This record gives sequence, C-alpha cells and structure tokens, in this order.
Amino acid sequence: MRLSYNWLKDYVDIKLSPEKLAEILTMAGLCVDSIHKKVDDSVLEIEITSNRPDWLSYIGVAREVAAITGKKLKIPFVPVPSTIVSTAKVSVKVEDKKLCPRYTAQIIRNVKVAESPKWLKDKLEAVGLRSVNNVVDITNFCLFETGEPMHAFDLDKLGGWSIIV
Repeated sequence: MRLSYNWLKDYVDIKLSPEKLAEILTMAGLCVDSIHKKVDDSVLEIEITSNRPDWLSYIGVAREVAAITGKKLKIPFVPVPSTIVSTAKVSVKVEDKKLCPRYTAQIIRNVKVAESPKWLKDKLEAVGLRSVNNVVDITNFCLFETGEPMHAFDLDKLGGWSIIV
C-alpha cells in the first residue's frame, strides 16, 4: 500500500522525518519497503500483513503512529445534517450474509459530476490513483481514509431502485 506522508499528517501530528517514521513503523511490525520522494511529499510503500487489516487505511495507520509516538489521533468530524428528509427509498438485498454482513444505501440529490478539486486529486495521485471525477474520487478517498469501500450509483440508471449484493 502507498502511504502519503503529508496525507498521514492530517490524522496525527508527526514531527518525525519520513525516514524515521518508516523505521519506527517497521520496528512495530508495519514493514516499510521503500520511500519515494515527491516534490513536496514522501510516499511510503508499506506491506500489510493479513493479521492487521486495521492498517489498510490512513486512520488505521495513524492510530498506530499515535500510539507509538504518544500523539493524539485526529479523526475528522463530519457533521450529518439533522434535517435529512427523504421519502424515496432504495431497496438493498444481500444474497450472502457471510460474504457481506451489512450493506447500506443513502440517496444524495443534486450532485453535479465534475472535475475534482486539486487537494483531492493530489491525495489520490500520491497513492498511485488517477483522478476520474469528483464522485468517483471522493469514494476512493473515503476508502483510503477509512478502509471501508464505497460505491456511487446514478439513481436514474439504477434499475428498479434496488441494489442486489
């Protein structure tokens, strides 16, 4: 997995150099294979072992860095509007609960598909992804941030307003 040093600093106040951070992460069991210097960033290539799926996200790695360094973990607060009112429903059917124990859906209206802002493009490009558009890019951002995959569907093209997993 590629880990942007600058992006990681959004979640924990790192004062260590990328090289020193790589050393302490490796000593803690999170093997840093290499460091690639970018113009204004460093990208750490890390190997995630199968027993540590919590390291498959920036927040997971930041939690480890915070524990090792004694720094405070900064998880972004995202307020959810209390005035969400929607009568429209999308049905979700999970056919195999062992493979997918939970799947939820939310309708978001008035989204304009457009080019992503520079900050979002920069974060994704640092980890080796190319920008597609604002909708695809923000779902990829959320995946890297939290480790939870997201999918966006065009409601007008969603046959029968149902999702079968």
